[in-house]
Amino acid sequence: MRKLAAHYIFSIVAEPVRNGIITLSDEGEILHISQGSGNLQEEEGVEFYSGVLVPGFVNAHCHLELSHLKNQIAKGTGLPQFFRKIVGLRDKFSPGQILQAAALADAQMHAGGTSVVADISNTGTTFLLKKNSKIRYHTFIEKLCWREEDLSATVQSAKDLVHEAHAIGIPATPAPHAPYSCLPELLQALSSMAGAGGLMSVHHQEAPGEKEMFAGRGGALQDLYVAAGMTSVPDGSRTSTQYLTGYLPRDLRILLIHNTLCTEPDYEVAAAYWKNLSWVLCPSSNRYIENRLPPVEMLRKKKANIAIGTDSLSSNTGLQVVDELKVLQQNFPYISLQECLTWATLNGAKALGVDAQFGSFEVGKQPGVVLLEKLNLQQLSLTPTTTSTRLL
Repeated sequence: MRKLAAHYIFSIVAEPVRNGIITLSDEGEILHISQGSGNLQEEEGVEFYSGVLVPGFVNAHCHLELSHLKNQIAKGTGLPQFFRKIVGLRDKFSPGQILQAAALADAQMHAGGTSVVADISNTGTTFLLKKNSKIRYHTFIEKLCWREEDLSATVQSAKDLVHEAHAIGIPATPAPHAPYSCLPELLQALSSMAGAGGLMSVHHQEAPGEKEMFAGRGGALQDLYVAAGMTSVPDGSRTSTQYLTGYLPRDLRILLIHNTLCTEPDYEVAAAYWKNLSWVLCPSSNRYIENRLPPVEMLRKKKANIAIGTDSLSSNTGLQVVDELKVLQQNFPYISLQECLTWATLNGAKALGVDAQFGSFEVGKQPGVVLLEKLNLQQLSLTPTTTSTRLL
């Protein structure tokens, strides 16, 4: 049994406990949370830490298998050029280099306090790594197809990868890449594979090119796909959000990723259609590629279930969830630490259906314990130098 104490404990489901003590079993199960009396730094059997204790983070969107692309793509290229760079680098690294970079990223995420990751996989390269990781992963098998002649092979590849993941014991479900990169038939096929109530993620309104394409105005993103053999383009009759709701069943558990260009009408379309819907924000990646931030205030006003992701090291300088929260607090300083931490823990756990174990300090859960240091303890806010370290 361990007793961990700090200036504050954020259980997420209640107000922060000042001079709190959290008692855990040897297996890390939460047994009790209380407010200490007297000098906790001198209390026998109590480990006192200067800072704040929070549950393990949930990274609701990551591409672990792109970790080898750190520092390989310049910032501010815009999405079409970013995709070109990704394709150009595809054959520059060996499987060993890819796996080594992914293993390092996995270890760093765990040490920094991440307990759960929703990870995008286009191949099976990282499957065994994720099976043996200390982090709990849900793998989204991501597929895209914009040529009808490739549809059958794309669907079969998704089936094969889901089967491979399940065969070695890791949770996995299919996921379309984005509305602009998926034929209707692919959306329908992947939804059928996911099944009723299945879990699915999809990139959504992450760049201006997506809006231009679906408004029938063409643009650089459409030009990229047409050059690659796209057999049909949007006719301007519906938005990308309406396109998704036209082909993905309403009973799916959906994670919409990025949402950088999402407007209130877009939100209303999605929220009216899907009843189990989460909005995953990756602010550092959005700034890296497009120098934009997501519509945080609009989503807050709508009381959306906001979760936090890091995206990949091809579009970010690190995969620590706390760094995403620092970006948000620097740009939206009126948002409380409690709210930001809720996005990064319990909301992500709910989105992935793992909140019975993760996301909050509640008796019986085993979410992990993370120490945040170098905060502003008077204002309970993050600072540019705040760090996160796993204690358990």
